[in-house]
Amino acid sequence: MRKIAILVIAAVNQPLYVHYIKNYWTELINYLNEERTHIDVFLLFEHGTDIEEFKDIEANIIEDTNVDLNLLCEPMYRTIIIPGILSKTVYALELLHDKYDVFFRTNLSSLIKISEFDSYVQSSKSICYSGTWVWTDSLRKDLIYHNRIGPQQSIKSLSELDSYEGNTFISGSGYFLSSEEAKSLVRRRKSIRYDIVDDVSVGLMFSKHEYLPEFSSCITPDMSIDEIMHIIRNSKACHIRLQHFPLNLAEALWHQLSNDRIWV
Repeated sequence: MRKIAILVIAAVNQPLYVHYIKNYWTELINYLNEERTHIDVFLLFEHGTDIEEFKDIEANIIEDTNVDLNLLCEPMYRTIIIPGILSKTVYALELLHDKYDVFFRTNLSSLIKISEFDSYVQSSKSICYSGTWVWTDSLRKDLIYHNRIGPQQSIKSLSELDSYEGNTFISGSGYFLSSEEAKSLVRRRKSIRYDIVDDVSVGLMFSKHEYLPEFSSCITPDMSIDEIMHIIRNSKACHIRLQHFPLNLAEALWHQLSNDRIWV
């Protein structure tokens, strides 16, 4: 049986994030600890995050030890997500790369239907860098489109990327890595571009990928709770992204989910 690590980019700077951690993710961690011990969830926090209120799941928290993100990315190119998300991800993989067979990187606003998720991983012939939302052979085009290349940007010219084998990236809201790919990323961590968005940077590092057309789906907050529950209950997707949900809708949804545990 494959051992699985679910790596969740976490933060506490919004009440919505705290809600997801204290309710869905804590409940999922407790369930997995009792029922599916070959799957572990790890919440990835930046160095110095106050995690006092999450002491009950402390064993499932990884705090990045990097105290100076300026060493990874010049301050002028830093954002709220660059390079922090990538730093947390790579640090977690450094700790765990030889302990698990499969890694799934996702975010707090994700819902995982664990039975279907586990069945997919265990029945797949192989797991590689893969996901549903894939920008195939367009990584460099995407950097140009988002004005990330040029004299005032961290990447002055596309030629700086000539040594990187990948030109496809998969959305950071949900992608797989095999243990060998995790080890490869850790081994080459000094070559990682921390000055661009994390999922794009990961895509630079891999020449092969797999498109999983029905593995993930996205739900937007423009429908009723009953409609959302119907979609979750009947979706073939193992991983569902709750995109841009306001706190009140997320709380109302969890009230339904906690009673109708379709996520297990």
